[in-house]
Amino acid sequence: MNIRYLISGYKTVRIPGLWPVMRDLLPFLRMHYLYAALETGLLPALRTGATRETLIAKLRVQRPQLLDALLDMGLALKELSLRNSVFSLKGNRSKALASQDGDVLAALIQANATYYRDSYRHLAARMGGAPLGDDLDEIGELVARFSKIGEPILRSFIHSLIPAAGVFRILDVGCGSGFVLKTAREANNKATGAGIDADSKVADQARNNLAKWGLQNSFDILAGDIRAQIDARQGGFDLITAFNLIYYVVPEERPEFFSLLRSLLSPHGRLALVNNFQSKGKDPMAANLNIVNCSLKRLTALPNLEDIKSQLTGCGFQRIQFTRFMPRNEFYGITAYA
Repeated sequence: MNIRYLISGYKTVRIPGLWPVMRDLLPFLRMHYLYAALETGLLPALRTGATRETLIAKLRVQRPQLLDALLDMGLALKELSLRNSVFSLKGNRSKALASQDGDVLAALIQANATYYRDSYRHLAARMGGAPLGDDLDEIGELVARFSKIGEPILRSFIHSLIPAAGVFRILDVGCGSGFVLKTAREANNKATGAGIDADSKVADQARNNLAKWGLQNSFDILAGDIRAQIDARQGGFDLITAFNLIYYVVPEERPEFFSLLRSLLSPHGRLALVNNFQSKGKDPMAANLNIVNCSLKRLTALPNLEDIKSQLTGCGFQRIQFTRFMPRNEFYGITAYA
């Protein structure tokens, strides 16, 4: 090798910050490769291995050079292997995404490669006054899919709130997939109630899930804003849950919102909130979510924990209990007693 190139290369690697940035680039490339491999159908097509020619036919490829480029990236990232002209899944991420249980991971990849990415890409313009993103209606189903990642934690929290026996009524506000209602029934086989979601597509998903689980006669699913759908006469709930919902309600309307929920509770009922709160420089995941929230119309910044406590107290809740789900993480459960 020519000594001049060695000297030039040495000067290049001495650029301040180059190595840390280059290390950061690899996870970025992997994330976008996995997104493309999902969207093109490459990962499920390689569950049992396939040749290039088989992939061209199976994926209906019109531009083989793009498939070749994608396959090469998969090999370079060690996500794919090639043996005797047959491409196969190699990386643990690719195998997990292609599995039957991989949808929650797929949704996480898809969210970060689309609207999460766009929040950073457009941040400078939006910070300078450009219109905020207006695709909240389009991402509701995706949010419901990747929100399942927190289900093990939420399942334990829900079980702690529901007695194992006796008549029990629950209202789940922002019901998503219907997971909370299903878990309530697991905790107490006499649990009944309702769920409501502002996104009609998500409400349909919850309704379909409840039918699949055989719970359609135990829980009603409504679509729309709870403030226009339910009043105190329909109350008497023993538990109202509102998970990852507070930032859909603007701060000045939260006291009225919490007061409505309290009016729907039975005398000994409880309101359970689950939310990410302001990072305060300590939680990158909460800070990341906050950037997205601040970048989209009809969402608000993550709330401060003390502000929510003050608003709940002002609405007449007698006792408020906080549950921190993970160390060094601003993901909390709040139980407010009527």
